[in-house]
Amino acid sequence: MHGRAVPQGGGHRWLPCFALLCLVGGTLAPRHPAWGMVLALAGAAFGTLALRGALPRTAAALALGALALAGARGAAAPIPALPLAEEMRFRGFVADDPRPGTDGPRLLVEVAPEAPGGARTKGERGRVLLQVLGDPAPPPAKGDAVFFRARLRPVQGFRNPGAGSYAAYLERRGVAARASAVWPGAVGFAEPGAGAPWSVRLRQRLSAALARTVPGPEGGVLRALALGERGSLSPETTEAFRRSGTSHLVAISGLHLGLLALFLAPVFSAPLVRIPRLPLAHPVPPLARILTLPVLGAYAALSGFQVSTLRALAMVALLVVGTGLSRPTAVPALLASTALLLGLGDPRVLGDPGLHLSLAALAGLFWLGPRLERQFSRSPSPLDRLAPPGRAAQLLARAGGGFRSLVCTCVAAALATAPVSAYHFGGASALGLAVNPVAVPLVGFVCLPLALAGAAAEALWPGAGALAWKPAGAALRPLLSLQEALAPLAPHLTVPGLDSVFGVAGAFCLLGALGLVLSTPRPRRAVAVLLAVGTVSLALPEGVRRAQALLARDAHLWVFDVGQGQAVGLRLPGDLWLVVDGAGFPGRAFDPGASIIAPALQALGCRRLALAVSSHPHPDHLEGLPALVRWGRPREVWLPGSFEGDGRYERLLAEAAAAGARVRWIGPEGHATSLGAARIDARWFSERRENDRSLAVRVTVRDACALLPGDLEARGQERSVETGFAAPCDLLVAPHHGAANALHLPFLEAVRPTAVFVSASGRPGLPAQVFLDALDAAGVRACLTHRDGFLHARLGTRGLAVRCGD
Repeated sequence: MHGRAVPQGGGHRWLPCFALLCLVGGTLAPRHPAWGMVLALAGAAFGTLALRGALPRTAAALALGALALAGARGAAAPIPALPLAEEMRFRGFVADDPRPGTDGPRLLVEVAPEAPGGARTKGERGRVLLQVLGDPAPPPAKGDAVFFRARLRPVQGFRNPGAGSYAAYLERRGVAARASAVWPGAVGFAEPGAGAPWSVRLRQRLSAALARTVPGPEGGVLRALALGERGSLSPETTEAFRRSGTSHLVAISGLHLGLLALFLAPVFSAPLVRIPRLPLAHPVPPLARILTLPVLGAYAALSGFQVSTLRALAMVALLVVGTGLSRPTAVPALLASTALLLGLGDPRVLGDPGLHLSLAALAGLFWLGPRLERQFSRSPSPLDRLAPPGRAAQLLARAGGGFRSLVCTCVAAALATAPVSAYHFGGASALGLAVNPVAVPLVGFVCLPLALAGAAAEALWPGAGALAWKPAGAALRPLLSLQEALAPLAPHLTVPGLDSVFGVAGAFCLLGALGLVLSTPRPRRAVAVLLAVGTVSLALPEGVRRAQALLARDAHLWVFDVGQGQAVGLRLPGDLWLVVDGAGFPGRAFDPGASIIAPALQALGCRRLALAVSSHPHPDHLEGLPALVRWGRPREVWLPGSFEGDGRYERLLAEAAAAGARVRWIGPEGHATSLGAARIDARWFSERRENDRSLAVRVTVRDACALLPGDLEARGQERSVETGFAAPCDLLVAPHHGAANALHLPFLEAVRPTAVFVSASGRPGLPAQVFLDALDAAGVRACLTHRDGFLHARLGTRGLAVRCGD
């Protein structure tokens, strides 16, 4: 027995967890050396001690060290470079399903030396995230050839607080550059040739047939279920699923593959039990489950091997193989083995929010769910054995038990994924607990089987798929109507503290305490420890942030990087927040308020706005403000009285009314108020040009002052000097984005700023060189958003402190 490794205390079951810890540590090491080293050493130490014997421990240490090195090497792998800032013609193919957008589909394009069909390309190999401006007909699909002319841009996008997650998302997908092209004219598409993979050609044929058979939102949902085409969902349908907490139903995940395996297992069991002597030699049900794996792989191939599908396939395969071999499956080992298997393929996937959500859902399903179900299950009484109930009562009891199990499973999964969703996406839907018990059986047991049966029938006999697809579409219609009706009522829950890793760890400690409370026997000491650690970890980050904000004596001002527009956020002493303008992109439906500014404010610690101000109703200042009012629920909204009755303010006024905010139209005499230790002055100047009617705002905090003049041009600046509003201030946000017509030297001399923040895109004339030269001649420091990213200033007792970028 000396030559064999003997498990010590079941520690071998935790080996996948320790191996995953080493891989994660190696992945973190290139960016966070200290944390990466600590995690890798901890994983190697615990993994080595989990075994007994010198040889097994030596082998484990070497293997765990190799995992850490593999993670570091994979995470630091460079992304191929592409030529930037030079307009070129490119050829490639759509590498993933297009995602619908407000301005047109977003495509992940593989620019390769040889596109489908043998066409040659120009440029280097790499991936480009292409925003198509327009509505191509027919819409592009995965595998289509793409021809476009564009100027590639860096992948970093807008540089604001909280924006690192998007850049990391693009990096995980191997994106080397971003571009946009107008359809028609600058971009074209062609269907894949005969050399394309069978799965691509079959998928496109089935997608076209399904779209013809079931048009509208129902068809888009069925295409997402059967073929993994989430790009077929309209933005409205996607938002309805998100707000109702059922987005997981339209992304092929472990639920879909698990249900498919559940349906197929009896199909394979039927012929196996008829094979002579096989049932006596091997248990048939585990063998039937293993035989479903090739079908699950074919389903994953048909769906395009989406990232979520690969995660689900790895999870279900490990679970099916474990049960098929009659091996006990420990939940921690299953979770860690799944992440380890995916991380070995590409270590960057370990930072994917989808993987985190999948693992959390799996923990809820297999660990918390059964404990919840046991609490609501009734043990059979001796009378039931003596007098068994009738068949109707038995069926009713089974239906009740199934519904109870479903509700407990949905609640457990929702509780387990809520902290992860709050960390990555800022909140979670409260409707999921109510809608999922209805949506999951409808989609999982009715629509999914019908969609897959229709796809199989259509592949064998064109036209036969309609027999299954039409009933599936009819079954989906009530669910979509229910989601549409409930969407306005869906609150987006946010829990302070869950925007940090410590807060998420604290939330999972509390869930662990809940699971132990529901266990039998109940380990009271472990429950007490988890409750204490979870409460402190969850409350400490938000408590520290809140205390720092309340005790701060200075104000902070941020000019966000929003391209050719302007949006300013301020935090005043007493943790009071206000925004002035909300940026915008004229002619585009993209909402910078919801997508750029609100996440940046939340990352900075803003939980609610005290005041929202609009300088004037030009789209590059206004379009993002309604979303900010909806998100921040300010107490007041200030608008320039020179534009009272202007139809461009209708949407903002509607959002203000819905948020319960008081709307104040500032007259030509101006308005002043105090917010904590700060004084806010606002005034506009009677002029014909709209820019010169902008509402100018001055913020004074103790010994420092900042002036935000909107888009005042020379005449408006002259009037501000005449009225005395243009008084000396430490910080000036450049009027009219630093354009040439915004240069008025008497205004600059009257304000005498120490620094000027310029919010502009950097295109020719914005900012104008003559404006920058005037600042340089006056000895004024200029900070530019297109060059430095977001701009930050601290105003208070020690005057002005400026930081350009992060």
